[in-house]
Amino acid sequence: MRSETRLLTLLSLFASGRGYTAAELAARFDVTPRTIRRDIAELRDLGYIISSIPGLAGGYRAESRTVLPPLQLEAGEALATAVGLALLRGAGLDTEHADSATTKLREMLPTAMRATVADIAAAVSVSEGNVPGVDIDAVITLASAINASTIATFDYRKMQRTEAEVPSVTSAPVTPTADPIAVRWAAPDSGVTDANSSTAEPSTLRRVEPIRLVVFGAHWYVFAFDLDRDDHRVFRLDRMSDVHATTLSFTPRDHPDAEAAVSAAVTTTAYPHTVVLRTAASVQEAKEWFSTRSATITEAADGVRITCGFWDLRWVTATLAAIPAEIEVLHPPELIDSLREHAARAQAVVEASIS
Repeated sequence: MRSETRLLTLLSLFASGRGYTAAELAARFDVTPRTIRRDIAELRDLGYIISSIPGLAGGYRAESRTVLPPLQLEAGEALATAVGLALLRGAGLDTEHADSATTKLREMLPTAMRATVADIAAAVSVSEGNVPGVDIDAVITLASAINASTIATFDYRKMQRTEAEVPSVTSAPVTPTADPIAVRWAAPDSGVTDANSSTAEPSTLRRVEPIRLVVFGAHWYVFAFDLDRDDHRVFRLDRMSDVHATTLSFTPRDHPDAEAAVSAAVTTTAYPHTVVLRTAASVQEAKEWFSTRSATITEAADGVRITCGFWDLRWVTATLAAIPAEIEVLHPPELIDSLREHAARAQAVVEASIS
């Protein structure tokens, strides 16, 4: 057996966590104990932590978590892995490690599959302004804290919307796509705003019990219980820095649905006006008028509900006028007055045009 093959087999044996004597390993590979000792030294030089077991029945053992033998992937598995790595940057998690892993996988693929991975990597891009810019270490740290139920800390920057940035009725209509920076589950935090705002408040230290990481739209969020504010909050990962998982554990408490909390935070609670609509149309049709990035669309016993936030009710009026289906306003009452004014102005235009 070649020495390289023997080393790989040794790694597979040690990955179980069991201890082996030099004599036992020598007999298995039909070599001398001296050769085994030389192999163990070579593995240690490569960075594997293999300890010596003292005593007459001693030998060698490695903790399974310290041994990562080379993966034996079938061509299809390697292709799927390489494609996933090539698409990582679309989730804002592109790293030099992903690049090097992709390179290694390409080298082990057949020529046709290697070309497929190269095509995908070259064809996929993220348009400017839509790259989440998330630190993969922050994702890993928060995920570990969530799974271990340990408190996480980080510095957080909220963004303050200035009056000049509030959409005016003379600008082009837009659908609500703001991303609140840190909002309460039940009500908006004062001064929160979207990703396009340019006025940043000083960062503050946050201590949270992390619950769930959620990818929504072009951003990563963490839904957590803020210990200093005694409330559930939604935080955007690209506003975080110095993310740490402490060793302080906590008992998970009852909490709202994380995905619903993030959706509500992004689509409604960051705005001064929350609009609730009802339609007899299907959910799929409603998603053609309001994307899930700008509205929460749910099935209800009496029809489909559409909940979204707006800065100016006059833009809601213009939006509703363009929807080719029956829509009922459930909230707020003042939106109905705005619709009456809009209808009166439209009728005035019609009468002036045909007179």
